[in-house]
Amino acid sequence: MEGDQISARQLYGMLFTGLLTPAVRALPVLTAAVADKSAWLTGLLAFPPLLGAGWATYTLSKGAGGLSGGLCRAFGVTVGRTITIIYMLWALFLLSLEGRLYAGRMVTAGYRGASPAVFLLVLLGVTVWMARRKLCAFARSAEICFLVLALILTLVVGFSLLDARPRRVLPVWTQDLPAAAAATLVPVGVLSGGVLGGFLAGQVSPREGDARLGRRWLLGTCVAITLLQLGAVAQLGARLCARVEVPFFEMARGVGMDGAFQRVESIVMAFWILSDFVWMGTLLFAIKAMAAVVVKPNWVRRTPVIAATLAFLGALFLFPDDFAARALDAWLVPAGQLVLGFAIPFAALLGEYLKRRKEERGTPPS
Repeated sequence: MEGDQISARQLYGMLFTGLLTPAVRALPVLTAAVADKSAWLTGLLAFPPLLGAGWATYTLSKGAGGLSGGLCRAFGVTVGRTITIIYMLWALFLLSLEGRLYAGRMVTAGYRGASPAVFLLVLLGVTVWMARRKLCAFARSAEICFLVLALILTLVVGFSLLDARPRRVLPVWTQDLPAAAAATLVPVGVLSGGVLGGFLAGQVSPREGDARLGRRWLLGTCVAITLLQLGAVAQLGARLCARVEVPFFEMARGVGMDGAFQRVESIVMAFWILSDFVWMGTLLFAIKAMAAVVVKPNWVRRTPVIAATLAFLGALFLFPDDFAARALDAWLVPAGQLVLGFAIPFAALLGEYLKRRKEERGTPPS
């Protein structure tokens, strides 16, 4: 992987673009079911805990080996590699789940009767083709995807806010805050998937201000999901958002001008494959980076093909239908990522701190 370097800005852009897909599935469907009209606040409330998780991941990922190296330094080589394997299995599970949900969405969108395996095979084939090449090339592709999806997100959210009904989101009283705080676990859990980007940190060219840039990207992400939920709840209402499968695509139905352009939702759904592509590609590159720590070098190049094959089989056999995939996506993914994004990184930082204290105490005075 020498010579295959990207910038921190490119990594943050990859994570933002890729995490849009799980974010629009979960928000505000799950938050509105708990927090009702105050669901839009969860985006802002998620910033402090995500900032803490980002700091922990960034601190561990500095130095050689990225997050894998940080785990090995904190827990020792054997335990660190074991934990890396756990992250790898989780990334492989996400790859299978995301692929199945993507294929199901394409079938529902307009190809009823088609086999989900066809869509899944095509997207996995493209991502494997990219993952067998350089990360820097994939990062440049992700930048283009980011620009397209940022334009689409701005268009949809902007039109939804023009059609908003303020009484559906305001006023928010102090008694609404406990429910909003409880619902904040959803965006925190979903966006904690960004911890997997830490395994790519070893291929990031360090520059001054990377940490500050990361805080800005995180703040921008939280603002984006706040506006996304605000537009959905204000346009559709909290009760309808809690029942609709993907409120974002329902919002897209309202985008258009009579006599000018209409039926924009089909274009939005077609272009949203770019987010699926970036997220699944990021997962494959993260798996490839983890494999570099736990397997022999000659197996690293084969990792994308092996991972994609396992993901394809997992998507077809672990999730027999869309309902099974959505059920796991609703509770298991946020819960698992809360553990992987918070518990393990902070435990590793604590382990490093205790190890330093022990070394300092054992050093004889000069």
